[in-house]
Amino acid sequence: MLRREVPYLRPPLATLVLIACVCVPFLKLGAQDTRRSPRKLPKVEIKLNGPTTVRPGESLESTIIQALLTNRSAEPLVFVVRNGMLMDARWDWTVTDAKGTPIGMGLVLHGFCGTVPGQDPNARFLRDSDLVVLGPGESHEFPVHPGPSDDYSFPNAGTYHLAVTLTYVPPNADHYFDERGKRQRAIGYAQWDLSKLGVDQLAAVENSLSVEATSDTWNLEMPSRRGPKQGILFPHGIPDNIPLQIH
Repeated sequence: MLRREVPYLRPPLATLVLIACVCVPFLKLGAQDTRRSPRKLPKVEIKLNGPTTVRPGESLESTIIQALLTNRSAEPLVFVVRNGMLMDARWDWTVTDAKGTPIGMGLVLHGFCGTVPGQDPNARFLRDSDLVVLGPGESHEFPVHPGPSDDYSFPNAGTYHLAVTLTYVPPNADHYFDERGKRQRAIGYAQWDLSKLGVDQLAAVENSLSVEATSDTWNLEMPSRRGPKQGILFPHGIPDNIPLQIH
């Protein structure tokens, strides 16, 4: 039917139809290519909010610090969020003293006793309700988990400066772009099943951009000197059936 109708179209309209048919695939390719092009780096502002001091013996990693993300780009950004947590995200902390010098960190082995709970088999399915879209100028607050490592060593009482760098990788992406625009391999991120997403939501996820941005500085007052948290000691060696996490 379409072939019978085309000859009766006036030349200008037929030309427009031809242009549209040719351009649509390229528009789609361009949308998919935005995740790869260093010229399309999104601009995100991050502001921290949390306690201004911690008590002696209080865990820094368990401290609740919020990050307010604001989209400073000209286009919407898509994020995966579950239970208020930003998924596919890595938060890397930087801690400096009053002079701006990075403080040291102890190397401590942490042993976890007991079994690791199995993952819910349905958790890998991404659903429409898991997506949060931030339009230009819009903001959303996320908890930063975990907080700064308990293995940081604070040599003196006083004020220390905290900042965090967020690296967000779109679902199932094999790479992302860092703050300098350099392509990096995405290693250790979850693999999602996208079969439950709607057509529009799937397109939004597949065309979404990676984000890497560093927050403003948050001041934290240490009332006293603080050494790294002590890990579990194994006098007869580390048992093979205990998973370890090295900071």
